[in-house]
Amino acid sequence: MAKVTPGGRLQQNKLLRSMCRARSRGVPLQYIIGDQPFGDLQILCRRNVLIPRAETESFTVHASKLILKRLDEHPEVTNPQPLRILDLCSGTGAIALLLHALLANKIKQMTILGIDISSTAVTLASKNLEHNLHHGFLLDRARTEVHFRQGNVLSNHDSNFPHVDKVLHEFPGFCNQSGLGCDVLISNPPYIAPNSFWDGTTGRSVRIYEPKLALVPSLETDANMEEHIRQEDVFYHDIFQSAMRLGAKLIVFECGSYAQACRVVGICEDIAGACARREELAFHIVSSSGLEPGTHISGSGPCAIIIERSMASEA
Repeated sequence: MAKVTPGGRLQQNKLLRSMCRARSRGVPLQYIIGDQPFGDLQILCRRNVLIPRAETESFTVHASKLILKRLDEHPEVTNPQPLRILDLCSGTGAIALLLHALLANKIKQMTILGIDISSTAVTLASKNLEHNLHHGFLLDRARTEVHFRQGNVLSNHDSNFPHVDKVLHEFPGFCNQSGLGCDVLISNPPYIAPNSFWDGTTGRSVRIYEPKLALVPSLETDANMEEHIRQEDVFYHDIFQSAMRLGAKLIVFECGSYAQACRVVGICEDIAGACARREELAFHIVSSSGLEPGTHISGSGPCAIIIERSMASEA
């Protein structure tokens, strides 16, 4: 072990004091130390990009199991083309990267695309890809199979950023002679109500130090034209419309609570019913503490909505 010089010890002590002061002010530990475990990955964390949560990790692992189960149970519909996974509001890239890590040993080819409106998030996600490749946490093929791009997942047309559909045209896997499409769509979008952000429901550390852009939905979306849709639910409206348009076979949404998940299921059922596709879809709500459908879910804590398209509708 290398000896620590007096000067080096002094620098260490100064760094430790600085970190302790930052923590005493409420700065999230992940921003101080610079990373967060996520499955077997090491996700770099930086200011202005949301820190990935343990619940999101649980839902991502569950999504990977659903993907593999679907392929195992129905080999007759396995597409010879690479599996196409779309991660909207991708943030640090944690979901996209963990899905690749969990699926790569079972699925020969896939294309995973993460899209986020924040250029800071897209840059960090790309760094996380390289960081986990460098440390051997991802297979080398992730370099060519996982991509991150800046784009707008909402339907408002005044945005300065390209819409999801335009971004997908860059990738042949998502754009072919049949049009745009994907197999799996997963998203952990902003879902906190404005009043919950300010009334103490959202923790002080989160409110002060994590990006509001990734927490509270903007009002600038066509979904706000529909009076029955709350501001905290608008992303689900627009993203589910994209999922229907792209023909996604599995859709996974993270929500802030069971009550919100129930509202979002209603929104999705209305959209599916309007295009006569409600009967193709099965809806389940799960919590991070009970990931099997039918498990009792308490009123608080994040939930995930699992939406599966019937195999008969794909035939």
